[in-house]
Amino acid sequence: MSDACATCNGLCCYDVIVRITGYDAWRIKRAQALEFSQFVTIGADTPTGPGAFLIDGERHALYLGKNAENARACTFLMHLPGEIRRCGIYAERPRVCAVYPMTFTNGSVALRSDIRCEASNWNMATITYPYWRRNLLEHLFESHLYGLVAERWNESSAPSGGTLPQYYAYVERCFDAIDARRSEIGKESFDNLVLHWQQAVDESATARVKSFLADVEGICTLELTVCSSKT
Repeated sequence: MSDACATCNGLCCYDVIVRITGYDAWRIKRAQALEFSQFVTIGADTPTGPGAFLIDGERHALYLGKNAENARACTFLMHLPGEIRRCGIYAERPRVCAVYPMTFTNGSVALRSDIRCEASNWNMATITYPYWRRNLLEHLFESHLYGLVAERWNESSAPSGGTLPQYYAYVERCFDAIDARRSEIGKESFDNLVLHWQQAVDESATARVKSFLADVEGICTLELTVCSSKT
């Protein structure tokens, strides 16, 4: 946890609609032994973003659910004694939460304009820029991967539709396989993909990115076939 978050009162976890990726949902499901329906809600693809998926011809997106005892709060927000509030899944929190309150502005790490905590808590002269840059790039990369997963589903399901349980099963199987592929290539190689997928430094890096993304598309095609055979 960053020093600026040490005295956090959880303002970023209240009255916020948190759109997540299928990779986020898969990571939380696996770590917390939950079903998607226990912490994910389905909402409209507004504003339009990557990872929108079709159910009965309508575009939907994945969002974190709300706390059963406080509809304003994230479902995973813990209320501790002394008005202390903490994320209950900090290690597996969605990437969009992990990069808060930073964003890219003209390619540089910067504070978001809609920051909910005190901006003075964040000394931009002393933050660890490589850490935040790496997290932001990984968030973008994982969003792109989920976009590929959803896109293949949409292409396949558009003529005949598809149910939400089928989509959940498809997403889970895809990210089981994607994460296994990620482990196969190793952390260093994956980190290089994350750093260079938008701006490869040489032809070799470009080829590695294309190869990994082609693997992801192949995984999606295979898992669609598996899901279709079970219906």
